[in-house]
Amino acid sequence: MTRTASILFFAVVLAQAVGLVAFAGVREVALTEGREITLQTAPVDPRSLFQGDYAILDYEIAEVPARLSERPVGADVYVVLVECGEVWCAARYARARPDAADVYIRGVVNQRGRLDFGIGTYFVPEGTGHIIEQAQDVKVVVSLNDRGQAVIKRVLVDGVPFNPERN
Repeated sequence: MTRTASILFFAVVLAQAVGLVAFAGVREVALTEGREITLQTAPVDPRSLFQGDYAILDYEIAEVPARLSERPVGADVYVVLVECGEVWCAARYARARPDAADVYIRGVVNQRGRLDFGIGTYFVPEGTGHIIEQAQDVKVVVSLNDRGQAVIKRVLVDGVPFNPERN
């Protein structure tokens, strides 16, 4: 390999490593410094709930209101949230980022016309998916950063944190 090719190769490897560390760092900051909220999941067809070793999660707040239904796939929609007892509910939906004083989550319109918040899958140990599938109530505790990005902290199955060894 020539000197130029070697330098280029190592530059590409270094760029990938830096990108990976930056991605993990952003998620870690959201987990440790973000605002913790609880979201209610919406029912998902149990025949397709588990594919491999993860649960597919959908959220009550993911329904795009009729006035925003013309938004193209990939468009951002911000959901301003308010506390509704033990979970947070949608107060309003907006095209532009809300004020910093608001608690909000950023979603992207998907092909099904629903909002994808980046928290639609939850990895579980092999063979434990049936626990979530058979639950009466599933809530997800997430941490929101100041840009409305969410990271799953834990899943509550029938009111208790998901623990495949205990459930």
